[in-house]
Order: sequence, then C-alpha cells, then structure tokens
Amino acid sequence: MEIISVAVAFTSGEMASEIIASIDDHPFLDLCGIARSIPDLFRLLERFRPAALVISPLLLEELDPSSLEPGQAGRLSAPVSFLITHPGMHWDEVELAGMLRLPLRLGGLIAADAQGGGDLFQVIRDRMETHCGGETGCAHELKRAGGQKERSGLYTVMGSKGGVGNTLLTCALAAAMSSSGRRVLLMEMDHVLSQLLYLKPHGGGKALLDLFPLAEEISWDLIKVSVHRHAAGFHLLPYGRENDGGATVEARLPESLMRNLLFLFDVVVQDFPASLRREFIPLLRHNPTVLLVSLPDTLSATCARSTAAFLRRTGLDQDHLHLVVNRCGPHHALSPGELARAVGMDLLAALPDDTRSGLDFAELGELPCGDSPLGKAVAAMAAVFGCGGDTAVKTPTTQLFRRLRGRSIATT
Repeated sequence: MEIISVAVAFTSGEMASEIIASIDDHPFLDLCGIARSIPDLFRLLERFRPAALVISPLLLEELDPSSLEPGQAGRLSAPVSFLITHPGMHWDEVELAGMLRLPLRLGGLIAADAQGGGDLFQVIRDRMETHCGGETGCAHELKRAGGQKERSGLYTVMGSKGGVGNTLLTCALAAAMSSSGRRVLLMEMDHVLSQLLYLKPHGGGKALLDLFPLAEEISWDLIKVSVHRHAAGFHLLPYGRENDGGATVEARLPESLMRNLLFLFDVVVQDFPASLRREFIPLLRHNPTVLLVSLPDTLSATCARSTAAFLRRTGLDQDHLHLVVNRCGPHHALSPGELARAVGMDLLAALPDDTRSGLDFAELGELPCGDSPLGKAVAAMAAVFGCGGDTAVKTPTTQLFRRLRGRSIATT
C-alpha cells in the first residue's frame, strides 16, 4: 500500500495537536511539515510536493487569489486539499465565494476533533482516488512524495572519535554552504557538552532545547526573531542554554521540529558526535547525507571502521555515506585512499592540516577564512553538493580537489 505524503497548514497559535497526532501516528500517512503562514505554506509545497494538504480555513482567509505570484497557483492546486472544521464554524456567502475562487482541488471537510487516524486515512485515500481517476492515477500522485527524502537537505557531520576536528569542519561547511544565499541552519546534537554555544553573543538567540516546546509552532517569522544568525550567513542552534554553563540534559529531538526545520531551511547541517549513535536512528526517515570525519592515523581509522559499520547496518544508501579525512600531511601512517578502503566508504575530501585555522577556532571562536587552506578545501567540498558559491566551482582549488578525489577513489 502506498504511503500518502501530507502537509498541514494552520494559522499561528491555532490548536491542531489532535489532527497532527492522527496523521503522524498512522503508518500510511507521512506528515512532511506544518506551515503556520502563507509564505511557509508555499515553501512547504515547493520543497516536498505533498500529495494531500490539510489546511485551516482561517489560513485560507489570509490568501488573496489576485495576489498569487506566477507558479503559486499551480503549487496550491497540485495536492488534494481538505479543510479542517471546528465546532461552531460557519461560513457566509462572501467567505464561501472567496474560498471557491482559490485554485484548490477540494477533497472535502475533516472535523478537527472527530477523526481517528484510521478514519482520517480512509477519507484522504478515498478522496484522492476520486480526484486522481482511480488507483493508477492516485499512485502517480503518491509517487511525487517520494522525492522528499532526496530533497531533505540534511547533512550529518559525524566524528569517528573525539578530537578529529568535527565541530570546526561543521561550522566551516555551514559557512561555505550559506555563501550561495541559501538558508542554512547549523544544529548541534551534543547534549553532553554544548560547544557551539560560544559562537554566538551572550543572549543572542535561543538554543535547540528552547525550541522543543515550540516544535509544532515553529515558523520562519519565529526563526528570524529567535535564532541567532552568524556573521558567516548561517543560523546557529547550539544544543544547550547559556545558564547551563555549556552542560546540558539529554532530551530527544522532537520529530515534528526536525521535520519543520527541514522545509524552513534549504540545508540543515548537524554537528553529530559518533558516541550518540542511538540518536541517529530517528533521522533515517529524512535520508540524511552523512560525512564521517577521521584523522589519517591508525586509532582514528579503527574508530572510523566501527562507525562506518554501524552506518551501513542502518540501511542508509551507500551513496549517502562519505568519508572526510582531516589534517592530512606527509607524516601519517595511512594515505587518504588507504583509509577510505579500510573504512569501506567513498572518499569525499582529504583536507589539509591547517594549524592556524584550528587555533583561531579553538582560542577565538573564529571560522576559517575563505582564502585559508581549510577554507578553500571546505568550499570545494560544499560545491560538490551544489551548495557552494558561483565562483567556488571554477577555482583551481576545486579542480585540484576533484582530481585528488577521483585519483584516491580509483586507487586499488
């Protein structure tokens, strides 16, 4: 049976926990995001292309059909839409006429307080088959939702062990990816000791823990006023709070928060300690791209092999697993190619040993300069994922990086 991708849209502050839980808990309904404003709604429809849209009439009242930009009408009419009704809700002739002018494929009404997960699935499924012209047409609609996992934009940078430079590379990668104008979020996942906390000014924005209670209410307007934007261009979410002194308590990342951040941002980069393997499992539904960071020494290689074996056991596609060898120099036991073969992963990048950038980050909290050896190498790495600046792809550094990458992979 096909899984139906569903988007939900409500006004800010409107209670929708029951309908959200009904969709989220059903095995054949995939909740891809919750929009709380008209701009967020169109962004959600564009990024994930859901097959069904459950939307509040209160939000539709904010939408003027005459003000739709080119392409927005097509995005709004693509999914089969279902209006949520509340007890005591009535529409007059003017409201009904305005709603009928919207380019919606209306599938029907859903009572916010009277739908269980099974009944809700049956209603959505039946209406979609009606609109899509039977089982074959409906299956075509549902296949559009399959692209969302490829477009999630989640990059998990995982260290093979402590001290490999994982946090520095994560910050540098977020800065490089944001240089092209994309919305980039740098998210810390270490609940033992928050390090990214010190990259933002005192009182300058919320931490990840602060957003847990707001998981279903998050919107771009809220992000802009509550999450610190680093001078390098990316938004920053350290795990812990300032009054915790850097140490934090363990709390599971709400699935609804992760889901909504992935459509509000073009790219989400996670600083992820390898010691928190069990926290990685819930991320598999978003099909993340994993960058495993290791040093070219024997101990790091052993730890990298163990982590790589775990990642393969999760069932993640091999194409989404990449090895990054940091601090490469002439006096190491293993070459990057040898380390990649030992670990059994594609060698994405062999980054140079840049002592100056490392010291500046550790002592001053400064990110590598764009013209530093590490800055150039990370910019080339971001360009491989299509997230670098326009000039990054044409630089000699990028060309050298690609030649080295191809040579190291081809070596047997």
